[in-house]
Amino acid sequence: MRVVRWKALGPLLVFGTLIGVLWWLFADRATKQAVEYAGAEIVGARVDVRAADLRLAQGSVRLSGLAVTNPDQPMRNLFEADEIVAHVRTLPLLEKKIIIDTVAVRGVRFGTARRESGALPQRSATSGRLAREVSAWAGNVRIPSLSVAGLAGVVDIAAINPDSLRTVDLARSLVARGDSLETGWRTELSQVDPRPRLDSARALVERLRVADPVRLGLAGVRSLAESGRSELAALDDLTGRIGRLDDRFAADLAGLRGDVQGLADARAADYARALGMLKLPSLDAPDLSPAVFGDMVLEKVQPILYWLRVAEQYLPPGLDPRRRTGPDRARGSGVTVTFPRPQALPGFLLAYAAADLELGGGGSGGGGGGAGAGQYAARLTGLTTQPAVYGRPLTLMAERLGGVVGPREAAVSAVINHVSEPIRDSVHLALSGLDLAAVALPAVGARLGLEDVGMQLALARMGENVSARILWRTNRATWTREGTEPDPTAAIGSRAWAEAILWRTVSGLRSVEIEARMSGSIRAPGLAIRSNVGQAVAQSLRRELGAQVARAEQRVRAEVDRLVEGQVEDARRRADDLQARIGDALGGKRQEVAQVRSALEAEVRGLTRRLPVRIP
Repeated sequence: MRVVRWKALGPLLVFGTLIGVLWWLFADRATKQAVEYAGAEIVGARVDVRAADLRLAQGSVRLSGLAVTNPDQPMRNLFEADEIVAHVRTLPLLEKKIIIDTVAVRGVRFGTARRESGALPQRSATSGRLAREVSAWAGNVRIPSLSVAGLAGVVDIAAINPDSLRTVDLARSLVARGDSLETGWRTELSQVDPRPRLDSARALVERLRVADPVRLGLAGVRSLAESGRSELAALDDLTGRIGRLDDRFAADLAGLRGDVQGLADARAADYARALGMLKLPSLDAPDLSPAVFGDMVLEKVQPILYWLRVAEQYLPPGLDPRRRTGPDRARGSGVTVTFPRPQALPGFLLAYAAADLELGGGGSGGGGGGAGAGQYAARLTGLTTQPAVYGRPLTLMAERLGGVVGPREAAVSAVINHVSEPIRDSVHLALSGLDLAAVALPAVGARLGLEDVGMQLALARMGENVSARILWRTNRATWTREGTEPDPTAAIGSRAWAEAILWRTVSGLRSVEIEARMSGSIRAPGLAIRSNVGQAVAQSLRRELGAQVARAEQRVRAEVDRLVEGQVEDARRRADDLQARIGDALGGKRQEVAQVRSALEAEVRGLTRRLPVRIP
C-alpha cells in the first residue's frame, strides 16, 4: 500500500501555492477595503487607509494613514492616525472571531483638512443613520430668537380690532344667551300662573272669616275645614312648583353671572394676544440664554449623543440573538441570527489599546491652533461587540502629557457598562486653560472669544434615560462686533438704539459662564441652557427698555379695554336685567302664595277654635 499518492500531491501543491500567492497579493488589499467599508458604514462618510499590512503568522495587523471624514464637514477629518498596530490571536480567526490583545495608536490628530471631499457618493440605508438621527433631533430643538424689532418707535395699535379679541365674541354671546334665557323663562312663568289658585284661596279665606259654626253645624264646619285643608295642599303644591322654578332660574342666572365674571380671564388672554401681535420681545433671562448660545451648545452636544448611540448599537447588552441581513440569494436574502454563548470568546474583542494623541494638527510638540492642541495619552480596555459574553465593562482613560499650547490640565474617564440590561454609561471630563475658537452669536451681532476656559462634563446613562451637565467658565471673554458699530446717538425707541444697548451690555462682560443640561430619552432628550450673559442682557433690557415696553403694554391694554368694555358692560347689565325681570317675578309670586297660605291656615285654625262646646 502506498503511503503517498503522488498523483494527488502535485495538484495539492499547485493549489496551495496558488492560495499562498493570492494571499500574498490580495490579503493586505482586502484588509484595507474591509476597514474602509466598515468605517464608512459606521460614520456615514469616507474612511481612507493608505496601506494595510496583515501578518497572520506573527498575529500582527498594521494600518497606516487612517483618515476618517467628518460627515457634517466633508472637507475635514474627524481624526487621522499615522499608524495603528494590533496584535491579533490567530486561532479564534478560524471561528470567524477577532480577538485583539493590544493596539498601539500613534500620531492621532483631530480636525485636519482634507485634499478632497470625503462625502459618500451614495449612502447605504444604514450608513450614517445614527448621525442623521442626531442631526434630525438637533433640527427639531427650538431655539428662541432674540429680536428688538418690536421696540422700534411708536407702538402700532391699529392691528388690534374687535374681530381679533375673544372677549368681544364671548360678551356678545352672553348677551344673546341672556335674551334667550329671558324668553324661555317668560314662557315658563306664563305656564305657572298662580292667580286662579290665589283667587280661590282668598275667597275661601273670606268664607272662613264670616262662617258661624252654630249655623253650619258640625257637618258644615267639618266640610268647610276640609275645603281649607284641601286648598292648603293645593297652595303647597303651587309653592313647590314655584320653588323648583326658582331653583332652576337661580342655577341659570349663576351660570350666566359666572361666565360674565370669566370675561376677566378672556380679557387677560386678549392682552397677551394683542401684545403678541406687536411682537414685543420677552425680557426674561431663561428665554435669552438659549437665544444667545443655543446654536453653540447644540454643536457641542451632538457628538456626545452620537457616540452614545454608536455604543448602544455596536455594543449591545445581554445575550439576545443578534440579527443582521443575510447574504444575497436567488430566493431572498433572509436574516442571519447569531446566538451568543456565555463563557465563550466574543465575536470581536479588543482587550487593551494605548494611543498617543495629538490635537491641533501641528505635528510633534503639540503645536497648532486647535482648542485643545497638545499631546495626550489614552488607554482603553474591554472593547467588544458582545459585552455580556466578555463579562466586563469598557473603560477609557485619557490625560494630557504636554504641549506648547492647549489646556493646562485635561482628564477624561468613561465606563461603558453594557454587560447586562439596563445600559449603564458614565463619562467625566475636566479641562482647564482651554482656548476655544471664537463663537458667532448672531443674536447679539458679535463674536465671542473664550480664552482660558474651564470645562466640565458629567454624563450618566441608565437604560433609555440620559442626564448630562456641561459647564464652560472663563474670566477672559472677548467680544468682537460683526458689521457696523451701533449708533449710540440713535433716536430713543429705535432699533439702532436698542441694538446699541445690547452691544454695550455684552461688550463689557469679561466673566462668562455657560451651562447646558440634557435630560430625558436618549432618542430625544430635552435641552436647557443657562448663562450669566443671558441674565445680564435681560437685566439691561429690563432696565433701559422696560419703561418703553411698559408704556407699549399700557397702550395695548387701554385699546383692548376700549374695544371690549362696552360689550362686557352689556353682558353684565343683561344678567342684572334677567334677575330683575324674572328672578324678582318668581320671588314675588312665591311671597304672594306664602301670604295667602298663611292667612288660609290661620282661618282654618280659627274656625275650629270657634266651635261651641255643644252644637244643637
